Amino acid sequence: MTRSPKSNANQLEIAKAAGVSVSTVSRALSDARGISDERRTQIRKIAEDAGYLGRSRITAAPAKHLRAYVTGSLATGGLAPFYEAVIAGLRNSAHEGGFSLSIRMVDETSLGPHRMARDQEKEEADVTIFVGIDLSDALAGYFLNGSHHAVLVNGYDPDMRFDCIAPNNFYGARMAGRSLLKAGHRKLLYIHDHTRWTTTQRRRGFYAALEDFPDASCTSIGVANGIDTALLAEVERRAKGEADWTSVFCANDMGAFRLMNALEAAGISVPGEVSVIGFDDLPYAAMMHPRLTTMRVNCLEMAHQAILLAQRRMVEPDAMPIQVECAVTLQPGATITQIA
Repeated sequence: MTRSPKSNANQLEIAKAAGVSVSTVSRALSDARGISDERRTQIRKIAEDAGYLGRSRITAAPAKHLRAYVTGSLATGGLAPFYEAVIAGLRNSAHEGGFSLSIRMVDETSLGPHRMARDQEKEEADVTIFVGIDLSDALAGYFLNGSHHAVLVNGYDPDMRFDCIAPNNFYGARMAGRSLLKAGHRKLLYIHDHTRWTTTQRRRGFYAALEDFPDASCTSIGVANGIDTALLAEVERRAKGEADWTSVFCANDMGAFRLMNALEAAGISVPGEVSVIGFDDLPYAAMMHPRLTTMRVNCLEMAHQAILLAQRRMVEPDAMPIQVECAVTLQPGATITQIA
């Protein structure tokens, strides 16, 4: 790549010359982690030769600012540890990437174009990050019709218009279901909480596991808004012998905690009589007795990937949206027993 020292070569050209991705260039020039010294030196040399950096010293890139909105309805309840971990990851990765970051916990029902425009006027952000918030049509239109960009964290855009990062909820829930089925359970109970795109994928994954076991059957109940009426009624039916499920998949660990408390109060042992598996591997899963078997979500890695998506969007504003799913892994506990 031959350019004069005053050339305004962009990171895309540097990436092509170095044979790496644009995100790698961005991370190398901002001293972010995960880049070898040899690769970092190579990229900086190409950038200097292209006039992107001065030869005598590295010129600091203009400071970039990110603003994150966090769901208040979910981050203040039983899922608070999940969102606290995501926010901690965003702060750390933003700092390592050379970005400033402001966090705002909000009532997502109040978010709309007017709020976005007002906040942007007071504090200009290069990318807005939505954590646990699904964009309304009006809010999506604000970003699609302007120059401002959005990244969804722990969320999906089914119309594939925005960059997204989420756990692989479908295959994670499928793995949870198969763990119960492989242990011999054929009468299952599924407990779900709030409904959004992420939890819909968990439901689909769980029922996909059932499709491979024709002799299996499942009952489903909801425990939304912290109301345990249906849960307590179902546990009472099980205690009376009116229900015959031997295992339960809970769409999150808080549901598993509430279930296990109800089972204990009814004199039903876990895992002796009923096996239980949760989702998220929140800190209190390790404090439950017995230790909850659950699906682990790496919140820090999810946050790290979100910052990389924001970096890429700033460098390539017209690039095709990317939707990333992080692997979910089984965290063994002591709440599943083999029955066959």
